[in-house]
Amino acid sequence: MFDINRVNSKLVASLPTMLRGFTRCAPKAAQAGVLQLALNQFFRPELKSGELNFLSAKTLVVQVSDITLQFAISLNGNRLQVQLDSAPQDLLLKAELADFIAMISNTADPDTLFFRRRLQMLGDTELGLYCKNLLDSIGPERLPLLCHRALNWLAQQQQLASNNAAVVAN
Repeated sequence: MFDINRVNSKLVASLPTMLRGFTRCAPKAAQAGVLQLALNQFFRPELKSGELNFLSAKTLVVQVSDITLQFAISLNGNRLQVQLDSAPQDLLLKAELADFIAMISNTADPDTLFFRRRLQMLGDTELGLYCKNLLDSIGPERLPLLCHRALNWLAQQQQLASNNAAVVAN
């Protein structure tokens, strides 16, 4: 019998493996270009108003550990610049894909993830606080509707998988 919850669970569980293969095979320039375009589009209002000026002469590195994706974000004039190569960092934000999805979709609080050691923040904590406050002030509603719905669905499926794993462990 077809069980949609089982299919969803397997799909969500295999997502990091699929994305890890993509990040390994896709050209780095294409990955950086897509990330840079997406970030500049998403943060367009903040870039125009100067709210991202706290990134001047700073480099934020985001590491999605389970898909082996790491990229540096810096401010270049009034645009965000993404670099996939190793870069000196002022702040490193490190978590697994599920945790970043949960933060972006507002189903998990970054502070909770930090205190549970699921989100690591290394380096300039003041810069980290600026980033957190900025993201808290925006919310996921700004994402395109399809992206917003997909992230919410993924977050729900990850939560179900986590709950099921907890039940099996007990």
